[in-house]
Amino acid sequence: MVVKRILLVLTAISLLLVSTTSVSAQENTVQPSPTPIQYISYDLAFPGMLPDHPLYKLKVLRDKIQIQLIADPEEKIEFYLRLADKGMLAAAMLVDKQNIPLAQTTALKAEHNITLLINELFRAERAPSANLIERLKTASLKHQEVLSSLLPRVSENERTSFETVIGFSKRNLQSVEDYLNER
Repeated sequence: MVVKRILLVLTAISLLLVSTTSVSAQENTVQPSPTPIQYISYDLAFPGMLPDHPLYKLKVLRDKIQIQLIADPEEKIEFYLRLADKGMLAAAMLVDKQNIPLAQTTALKAEHNITLLINELFRAERAPSANLIERLKTASLKHQEVLSSLLPRVSENERTSFETVIGFSKRNLQSVEDYLNER
């Protein structure tokens, strides 16, 4: 009985070894693109609940209460940045779900959080860390990259609102640059 099992296993192994065939494929040559696309290395915060969720309004209320409770200007700036990052990723996720009108308003609100953040930046008595300022600049560039990636995925009529938000993002980035030049 044991001998039969050993023979069966050896036969199965030998069949597997003998029956293998080699497969070769033609190698595709990839032509380099004339203008390489440069991606911004910045991770957007995961939004969790999307605006189309029934409990989303509670999340917004919680965030508004939290903003009022933050006294430190640098912490408030960080909080606005996190909200903007979550909103921008939520807008992209809504486009994936084909909920374009909600994605448009979500992207606009996300960029508005950057505008609020810049207002806090100019109101702050002490300058925030250089690391935070650099993150603000990188985040603005990442937001523009995400918004630009959404343009080909929506219809011509729906593009104008995303292009408007890209314009706001560029102005916000310029405001950060102006802040750096003033300080």
